[in-house]
Amino acid sequence: MNNKEMVFRLRKRIFEEWRWKRYTWQEVKAKYGFSKKWFYKHRKRFLKYGDEGLRDKVRNNFNRPHALSWDQRLRIMDYVYEHPTHGPHRIAAEQIPRIGGKAVWRYLKKENLNTRRRRRLWAHAQGKPVLTEKEKLHMEAKNNHVESKRPGELVSMDTFTVSVKGLGKIWQFTACDTYSSYGWAKCYHAKTSDNAADFLVNHMLVNVPAFKVKRVLTDQGVEFYSARHKDCDSYFARICKRCGVKHTVTKVAHPWTNGYAERLNQTIWQEFYLCLLSRPYASIEALNNDLQRFMTDYNFKRRHTGYKLKEGGYEFPGHAFFDVRENSNIIEIKY
Repeated sequence: MNNKEMVFRLRKRIFEEWRWKRYTWQEVKAKYGFSKKWFYKHRKRFLKYGDEGLRDKVRNNFNRPHALSWDQRLRIMDYVYEHPTHGPHRIAAEQIPRIGGKAVWRYLKKENLNTRRRRRLWAHAQGKPVLTEKEKLHMEAKNNHVESKRPGELVSMDTFTVSVKGLGKIWQFTACDTYSSYGWAKCYHAKTSDNAADFLVNHMLVNVPAFKVKRVLTDQGVEFYSARHKDCDSYFARICKRCGVKHTVTKVAHPWTNGYAERLNQTIWQEFYLCLLSRPYASIEALNNDLQRFMTDYNFKRRHTGYKLKEGGYEFPGHAFFDVRENSNIIEIKY
């Protein structure tokens, strides 16, 4: 006996009980677990067709008047290759005979080409040069991962701006260890090399063991790098050298190279600025106090799903950075 026959016999027994024992839908639900909607749907079919109405219907897949033919699908793909930036309604309007925009969108969705970016990437893979040089570089680098074998070997640093009630536009300096995803963050009124040096010396290095941070990776922003004096170190680079930290910079227009700090910026923006800030601040110190409480939770209480932590058997960035396990006695760092 196959599964379909077993389902049919169960349905038949249910409606025989309904017919002869006068079961209500509540009693059917209590005994068999089926919903009210299921009961009335099959009761209607049972009253109209008898026992045969309780069998599963065989759908007629050949009667699809709005299905696209092979010729129409080929013409759509040819058009997408020639014009990958056009949307489904524009593609439908150019077909002769006309096709509905929804039908075109459903077909593109089935082929995983329902967004402009996917169509451009597909056309590029087919040999049509539609991507910019920056997009090509991004595609070449998207599968590359930053390799760091121990905490502090490489720390990614970045800045981003945000508007806060009572303070206006401020700048946040962010750093993220590429091995453990351990993070630092602090807000300043301006994006200057002095603030970058203060963030490094008085916020990052003061809370970690001496010489644990080996190298810092930044972009070529004015707070980290001097484009006018390439033959000599910038102020931030000199501070790094004085602290025993090597300073390296990313290539121009390569933000994904600094992806760890960029991703931490996104997390802080989504989970701190958008969710927790609901009142104006009288001073930037008050904002930094709340930000540091959030960073403590992020480092020691918020479970992380990064592949490097999983490989090392850690669940929290702070445990991986200081190389302790969850059941060990660890003192949370207070900024």
